[in-house]
Amino acid sequence: MKFWWFGHSSFAIEDDGIFLVTDPFDKSVGYPIPNVKPTHVTESHQHFDHNAHNLLRGNFEVIKEPGIYNFGTLRIEGIPSYHDEDKGAKRGPNIIFKMKFPSSMIVAHFGDLGHMIDENTVKKLENIDAVMIPIGGVFTIDAKRATEIVNRLKPHLIFPMHYMTKYVSFELGKLENFTSSFKDVSNVKGAFEVKLEDMRKFDRKVVIFEM
Repeated sequence: MKFWWFGHSSFAIEDDGIFLVTDPFDKSVGYPIPNVKPTHVTESHQHFDHNAHNLLRGNFEVIKEPGIYNFGTLRIEGIPSYHDEDKGAKRGPNIIFKMKFPSSMIVAHFGDLGHMIDENTVKKLENIDAVMIPIGGVFTIDAKRATEIVNRLKPHLIFPMHYMTKYVSFELGKLENFTSSFKDVSNVKGAFEVKLEDMRKFDRKVVIFEM
């Protein structure tokens, strides 16, 4: 299984013929638009920095509503949540996507989660292998709350997202505010490739993509 980070909240996950892209952004965010042809695209909410699937190539399925979706060996569950602490009153709804891939690896993408998750959501996210979680604060949960969530869920892999880099055109929190809480932090260039049996030996390993 391979993972790429395109910037902001957008990743690609490749597994046995599946090439899934999360939260595609538009040019105003500051990152280069990825030149990829996904099979599936998930959008956690309909803001410009998370829903620009029109800039991607090819024909693909777009999943942008809560619910359960089955595409053969790919299963996606969209779990309702909010973009803020006031049940969406400030910034609207958000979707946490729980995705089970052909290899049986389970990945959760938290979108622009803006609040602590409740017990019902924790239960739905039991036994996840990897999380893609915002850490930058301002528009989402910050590093402290993200740390609390991952320590509750105990995934094997953690991919932080939605934080300040040289590309971002608006203010967000720094990566170091999150990584300082973890012992196992690795930097990778290009794709991060891992087998299920190897990944399950990790305990909250944080993977940082160099850009």
